[in-house]
Amino acid sequence: MPLKHPWVWKIYLLVMLLFIAKKVFYLFMPDSQTFFYYFILRSFDPIFYVTYSAHVMQVLLNTVHWIPVFLYAYRIRFLSTDFWKCLFILRCLFEITGHSFEMNSLVTLYYRRPKASLIIFTILMIPHIPSYIVCYWYAFRQEKALS
Repeated sequence: MPLKHPWVWKIYLLVMLLFIAKKVFYLFMPDSQTFFYYFILRSFDPIFYVTYSAHVMQVLLNTVHWIPVFLYAYRIRFLSTDFWKCLFILRCLFEITGHSFEMNSLVTLYYRRPKASLIIFTILMIPHIPSYIVCYWYAFRQEKALS
């Protein structure tokens, strides 16, 4: 897919960096709900370190995935497509497993207000969809995306 409006992707890159900064901040800030949730979870049983590790990997992979968006916006080829494919697949796997806090919050909301939980889930997912599209294009269709 040709890059028709590179300025749109550059603006999206800034928005994505704000989301990433927020996630990294919540991961390390002791006053955040996310930090507190995983701290309490780990204190119950060492097996919950797996859940915490999945969350850390999810944040780390999302942090790394600003690079393909940047490379796509500026039409730069960097590293092999196999590297970006593996990274994209890992991101998808940890996106599913690394959201224990968010999923529990949504389940709690679902039991109280099912329609509101669906609306909130949709609102929270929409800003991340372009990132997945660009990372997929960059990993699996780099020849077409950057031509």
